[in-house]
Amino acid sequence: MHDESIGDFSAFRREWVIRGRNFGDGQVEITATRFDRYMGAQRMNAMPKAKRGESENTEDNLLDAGKRAKQQVRLRCKAIGADHIVTLTYRGAMMDKARLKADFDAFRRRVARLAGFEYVAVPERHKSGGWHLHIAVQGRQNVRVMRSIWWSIVGRAMGNIHARSPYKEKGLRHMLAGYLAKYIMKGFEEHKMNEKRYWTSRGVVVPERMPIDHILSDDPAEALKIAFSAAKRVGATLDRCQTFWRQELGCFWLSTREL
Repeated sequence: MHDESIGDFSAFRREWVIRGRNFGDGQVEITATRFDRYMGAQRMNAMPKAKRGESENTEDNLLDAGKRAKQQVRLRCKAIGADHIVTLTYRGAMMDKARLKADFDAFRRRVARLAGFEYVAVPERHKSGGWHLHIAVQGRQNVRVMRSIWWSIVGRAMGNIHARSPYKEKGLRHMLAGYLAKYIMKGFEEHKMNEKRYWTSRGVVVPERMPIDHILSDDPAEALKIAFSAAKRVGATLDRCQTFWRQELGCFWLSTREL
């Protein structure tokens, strides 16, 4: 950390903010984020900022939007307890994304008439250029009925449906959420600014991110200890948890499995 100081006054102060989300069933996410706070920040905050989408660096804006969408997909998958992935495909390379959205709207409406249908759906373009759709859902699905509905929309044998649970071991829903979220960043440059990158059922409630602690420290180990302790306090297991640590960015993330 660059220490710009005059006498006993340091222009920067290192802080760590620890926050968390609790999805229930032992699933929690904890983040520890480092801030090197400039003590003259009030003057900097007074400077005008570019509105979303108005920055000249369009590629960076698209990448940031993709990262936000990736986070939302992961959080919503956890919120609905998704443990299976259903994939809708077409026979041949179907190149029209607008058609994919229209076909899926018809599909989800018909499926919802039979039973409740909570989902998080992410479109993916295949190497051939054609589109297909990955849908995260909770529980085993009646693939035969779903295939019949899909064929009624796209034509008999003009598409297919596959359903699977990528992680057979109990409790690894956090990995499935990450598995689906990765598709968001594939070909992110094809999306327009503010274009929806995923589709989700209404009424999905994502737990709010709650403050856990705020400390002044140059030692990241102190912040990480608090993060792990916070997960243990709510009864989460650290067995097969996922972690991410980027020291140069001062960013730590912890995700636990359900009990």
